[in-house]
This record gives sequence, C-alpha cells and structure tokens, in this order.
Amino acid sequence: MMSSSYNIQNDIQLPLPTAIWVLGAHLYALLVPLVLITALVHHWDFVVMRTDYPLFMFFATGLMMAGSAFEIGQNAIDRWYLTAETGSAEGAGFCDFMFFWLIVMSQGAILVACMGNNILAILISVIFIAIFPWLYFRQVAIFLPLTVLGLLSMVAAYLRFEDPVIFIQLLLSPLTMYFFGCLLKTGAQVLHGFTTASASSGVLFLAWGIHGGAEAQPQSWTFVLGAFAITAIVAIAIRPLLLRLPATRRVESASNA
Repeated sequence: MMSSSYNIQNDIQLPLPTAIWVLGAHLYALLVPLVLITALVHHWDFVVMRTDYPLFMFFATGLMMAGSAFEIGQNAIDRWYLTAETGSAEGAGFCDFMFFWLIVMSQGAILVACMGNNILAILISVIFIAIFPWLYFRQVAIFLPLTVLGLLSMVAAYLRFEDPVIFIQLLLSPLTMYFFGCLLKTGAQVLHGFTTASASSGVLFLAWGIHGGAEAQPQSWTFVLGAFAITAIVAIAIRPLLLRLPATRRVESASNA
C-alpha cells in the first residue's frame, strides 16, 4: 500500500535553518556557471579573438552544471548529513564519481578552448579525462587529474585573457579542504555550505578575468596577493572558533526515531 504522505525529514536530516543554508549553497553551485555564460556572451568577440576553440567554453559550463547536479544527487543519497564514510565526503559512490569526472572534463574543455591548437593540450586533456575512472574505482590519486587540468586551464586562461584575477582560483581548493576538514572534525553541518560555496566559486574568477581582459582593466598582482594574504589571515584567526562548533543534531522522521 502506498504511503499517503511524504516526510522530507526522511531525505534531509538537518535542522531547518541548516538545511536552507546547505541546500541554498548547492543551488548556488548549480547556477553559478551561468555567470561564465554571461561573460562569454557579453565579450564574445574578444573571446573568439583570443581563444582557439571558444565554443568549448560553453561546453565546459554545461559540464560544470551537470557535475553539480550529480553532487546534489550524492548528497541526497547521503540525506544531506555528511560524515567521513559518506559518498559526499571520504567515501565513494556513483554520483560522486560522476561529479568529479564531469568537473575534470570541464577543466579539460577550458584548456582545449584556450589552447586547443596545441596538440599537447589536447593529449593531456584526453589522457587525464580517460584515466580518471580507473583512478576513482581504485581510489588512488583521484585528485590528480583535476589538479593537473585545473592548473593548466588556469594558466591557459591567464595567457589568453591576461588578468591575474584568474589565479585567485588557486585559493579555493585549500579553502574547500579547510572547511571540509573542520566539518569532519566537528560534525557541524553548517560548514557543508561553506565547503560547497568555496569549491564552486572558481568559475567567478574565470568570468572576472574574461571581463577584465576584454575591458583592458585587469586586476593587479598586488590585488591577487592581497586576496591570498587576507584569506590566510582570516582562516587562521577563525579556525579555533570553527573547531568549537557543536555537532549538528541529526533530524529524523518520527517513523524512524
């Protein structure tokens, strides 16, 4: 007999304010690549002039959004409550695999978009995209393809658009791991939202770099280095406070209680 009602607490085991924040962060992650589309459309003539295969930038945007959709799916499987063993954290799962693979593909697409006339760029992209499933299924060096393609795509984008602000993306991986580490240590699920926002914001700086290059108003290296310094200082200062956050109460439906 089918149930006559649906209890959302079966699938989102977070207190309401935390759930709104965490799900909102994932909605942001899903939609933020649209900023890149806006920059591409607004500065299309400049992008076409500077890149080898500009349409691959749109392809990269679609891959980012598809990856975010799979990450949302993995979180739904984990009922939005992260612990070390869940697929969304240090565990593994099909949706987690697809999330990472699509993000790896997106970085390869950006590299090809910027430098696709260089056969080496194509080979590196294809090789790392192809070997990622093998690495993930064996849980060996799973971040290697993303790290290599992410760094190369950043350098390629800088060479094409000539705005150092693109390199602020380098902040986001350590910032993501910073919040993620605090989340696993404390169990404070509010940090899940900060982890997601950090991980997904790199595309903003790529879009900013396209805009700065097109308008001949790039940011200075002083600005970029200042952003690194301020972020590091704030992160060090607030870490003791984050580590004192209490673990979030897991909310379950009355039928499962």
